[in-house]
Amino acid sequence: MVHQDPSHQHGLGLTIMSKMKMTLILPMVAFLCVTASAQLVSTSPPDKWNRADSHTISELMFLAPLRGVQLSHNTPEAIQNEFRDAELIRTIGKASGLSEHDLGAIMVVPEPSEQRATIYQIGDSDKGYAVIIDGLREYVRGRQEGHTKSYMVAAFTNVVPPSAISDPDLRVLVSQKSHLPVSWLEKGQSGTRTNKAGVMSRHTITVTVVDGRTVTNEFIHIPKVDELCRWVSYNLADGEICWRYHVQFKADGSLEDIGEIKCDAKEVDPQYQKVIKEVEGEVRAEMKKNGSSGNLGSVHIFWELKKAKLKSRGVEWRSPAECNRSICFD
Repeated sequence: MVHQDPSHQHGLGLTIMSKMKMTLILPMVAFLCVTASAQLVSTSPPDKWNRADSHTISELMFLAPLRGVQLSHNTPEAIQNEFRDAELIRTIGKASGLSEHDLGAIMVVPEPSEQRATIYQIGDSDKGYAVIIDGLREYVRGRQEGHTKSYMVAAFTNVVPPSAISDPDLRVLVSQKSHLPVSWLEKGQSGTRTNKAGVMSRHTITVTVVDGRTVTNEFIHIPKVDELCRWVSYNLADGEICWRYHVQFKADGSLEDIGEIKCDAKEVDPQYQKVIKEVEGEVRAEMKKNGSSGNLGSVHIFWELKKAKLKSRGVEWRSPAECNRSICFD
């Protein structure tokens, strides 16, 4: 399995200027909102402002084809409309550590026809001016990856410290992925695996892009003695997609790895369990009969047949390949 994670893109440049207009190029998103206590967005620049900076988040356009899932609720138009929600902007800002005073020092002037927006610092607090874009970028990225608006709000606001979690396995997961809202996670399956001595138990190749360069990391684990290792999974169903987190422990009980993969949310919906199991049984029997089972790449045949059979029963289903466009399956 080859993982491609483009999220390690180089950090956004930040140039500070004095009395110079800042242009923020925001693909597919225009800001248009007004708060009760401060005008966060205006149709025209403020009469007085202290400074502006220039940078781009056009990386979102690059990430979308690889990491994103195109759904009915995360179209560019839907995301654009959401950013007209004053409370959403306020929530993102406060979750990023901004106070009312910080937010009051920000003004956003959108240019919808050019998909541009200009952020001005109009008060004495520069904290909000420097921080808000990171929260907005994280929100858009999550939406493009398939998360719903309600989930993203929960991810920003429902933060639970690991020490407050009674489930020790869940505590490990959240300590590593602090953005996960605990109330959305449901424990899935659990079990053990045995790593045989002298046999490769894990071979991982990770490909990332850092500062425009492709970096490949390879890890191979061959135990010297038999290892009994525990694992547990957690599901996070959000709209049409389910995120599965596979927590693997080493023989000594310490964390080895946390795998993350997306699947169709129907996979964990009790309403569809019976028909999915029936279809999978039919597909396995057919593939075994025609000799296509167990061959390299046969998983794609399995998914194609499963998708077709479910559709014939009135069930629309997305394969793991459709949900995880950055992963190569064989």
